[in-house]
Amino acid sequence: MKNLARNRAFVTLTAADLFETIGTSLFNIILLTYARTFAQASLMVSIVSVATVLPGIFSIMTGRLADSQPNKRGWLAGLKFVQAGLYLVLAQLITGKQVGLLLIIIVINLCSDVFGMFSGSLRMPLLQSKVASEQQEEAIGINQGIGVLMQTMGQALGVSILAATGNYQVAGYLNALTFLIAGIVLLSGYGTLKLPTIAEAATPSFRQLLQQVRRVMESGTHMNVLALLGSLSLLNAVGASVDALLNLYLIHRADYLPLSFGVAVLVMNTATVIGNIVGNLLHTGWFQKWSFRSVMLTTMIMFAGLFINLLSWQNYWLVVAIMTIGGFCMGQANPKLMASLLKVADGSIVGSLSGVINSLVTISMPIGSVGLVLLDNVVSPAAAYVTGIGMLLVSGGCLFIRR
Repeated sequence: MKNLARNRAFVTLTAADLFETIGTSLFNIILLTYARTFAQASLMVSIVSVATVLPGIFSIMTGRLADSQPNKRGWLAGLKFVQAGLYLVLAQLITGKQVGLLLIIIVINLCSDVFGMFSGSLRMPLLQSKVASEQQEEAIGINQGIGVLMQTMGQALGVSILAATGNYQVAGYLNALTFLIAGIVLLSGYGTLKLPTIAEAATPSFRQLLQQVRRVMESGTHMNVLALLGSLSLLNAVGASVDALLNLYLIHRADYLPLSFGVAVLVMNTATVIGNIVGNLLHTGWFQKWSFRSVMLTTMIMFAGLFINLLSWQNYWLVVAIMTIGGFCMGQANPKLMASLLKVADGSIVGSLSGVINSLVTISMPIGSVGLVLLDNVVSPAAAYVTGIGMLLVSGGCLFIRR
C-alpha cells in the first residue's frame, strides 16, 4: 500500500477514476428518477435501464480502439473534458418534460458511458506499465474498492440533491463538475502517465486479436479459455439475479423478518457492499496467494449455500452472512483475474482483454436477472433456486476442464 501511495501515476489514475465514478453513478440514479416523472413512466424507466447497461456490450470494440491509440494519456484526459461538456449540454435540456428531450438526454448519457468504457480500456495499459507486476493485483483491487464505495456515495448524493432541491439541472452541473475535476487530475499527473515509445505494428484482424486474447488468457490463468469464459458467464448470470431474488424473498417473508422490510434490505445491501470493498482492498499476504480458481469456487459455494438456505431454513441473518462473504469473494476475483492477465499480456492488447471480459459480463447479466427472476415469479421461488444451484454446479465443473 505504501509503495502504491508513492506511485504518482497510480494515484493520478485512481483519483481521476474516483471523481468519474461519482459522476456516473450520481447521474444514473438521477436519470432514473427523472424518467419516473413522465406519463409513460414504465417505458421510460425501461429505456433508461437498458441504456445504462448497453455500453458494456461495446467493450470489445472500445477496448480494441483503445489499443490502437498511441497517445493513451492524451485520449484519457481529453475524454473527461468531452464528458464534462456533454453534461453541461444535458443540464440545459433536463429542465423540460418532453419525451423527445428525454430521449436526447438518454443518448447523451449513453455516449458518456461509452466514453467511460473507452477510458477504462485506456487505463489498463497505463496501469500495466506504471505499476510493478507484483503490485498490480493490489492496485486493481484498491481502484475497484474505491470505485464501489464512490458508486454508493454517488447514488446517495444524487438522491440527497433531489430531496433537498428537486432540481435536476443542479445534478447535471454537478456531474459536469466531477468529470472536469477528473480531467484536471489527469492533467496534473500527465507527465507521470507517459508510456515508452514503441515501434508501430500492423493492426491485427479481429480474428487474430481473439487468438491473441485466447493465448494470453490460457497462459495467465492456466485454464481452458472457453471453459473459463463459460464459468464466468454462468457465475455472473447467477450473481446478477441474486439481488432481485433476495428482494422477492424479503417481500414474501416480510411478516417473519427480524427487521422491517426497508431496514432488512438496507442491512443486506450494506453487508454486501462492505464485503466487496474489503475484498477489493485485501490483496496482500495470504490473500495475494489465494488462487483465482479457489476464489471462484468459494464464491460458487457461497451462492449455492444461499439458495439452499432459501430452500430450507430461510434464515435472514444467514443470508446477510453469506452475502458478506460472497461480496468479499467478488472483490477478490476480478483483480486476481486481471492481474494474472497483465503479467503475460502484450501492452498492445490489454485494452481488448478488459473489453472482452466486460462484454462477457454485460451479455450474461440478462440470463440471470431476467431468466431466474422470471422462474421465481412464473413457476416458483424453489424452481429459481434449484436452477441457480444447477448453473453453479456447471460453472464449477468448467473450472476443472483441462486446456
